[in-house]
Amino acid sequence: MDQIVTIRDVKVVFEGAVILKDINFDIARGEFIYLLGTTGSGKSSLLRLLYADLYPTEGVVRVNNFQVNELDKKDIPFLRRSVGVIFQDFELLTDRSVEENLLFVMKATGWSNQQKMNNKVDELLEKVNLPRLTKDKMPHQLSGGEQQRVAIARALVNDPDLIIADEPTGNLDPKVSRAILDLFKEINESGTSIIMATHQHSFLRVNPERALICEGGNIKDISKEQVQQKLDLT
Repeated sequence: MDQIVTIRDVKVVFEGAVILKDINFDIARGEFIYLLGTTGSGKSSLLRLLYADLYPTEGVVRVNNFQVNELDKKDIPFLRRSVGVIFQDFELLTDRSVEENLLFVMKATGWSNQQKMNNKVDELLEKVNLPRLTKDKMPHQLSGGEQQRVAIARALVNDPDLIIADEPTGNLDPKVSRAILDLFKEINESGTSIIMATHQHSFLRVNPERALICEGGNIKDISKEQVQQKLDLT
């Protein structure tokens, strides 16, 4: 099976503290993975390894055919073009419209044809279920759910093979969170791999998928079938 992520014997030490140790897992292309664990359990550190914002102290990190643990800084942008990253606090440029936020990423990643860029903006807004008129609005004019949809659209600019979402519904109410989960499911069904860190264990009930659980610096790997079995017993 073609793997989009391979982690082998990974250890992360930060300021003398062991954050992660003996981490081994694979993620197949097209998989939807939940990353669970309490605050400080290493979830964000694990995600940062995947887009080269953090390097392992030991071990191998391979993402979409990039050997991250040996990646030169000049090659990091090529990795990140194949990976879309979404954060809890949206991280939109607050002084620019929705359209300008999306165009900024396009220009930064080598787009130059204005017509293609304009068409892509409309396509992305449609993909995340936002009306085209949204593109003229400023981030502060949008609800939290709408801002997160724009952040998802931004992550999809270069049609990434993998989406990494770090607590994407952490600032949203339950109804809006469920709608965002449904959007991630749609993106996944189109073939994009998803890794979603979340505290919302209720997601596993409405959308059972494989779960990686961070505990004490280790990873516990629970298959989709095991998740389903646990749900059936409750």
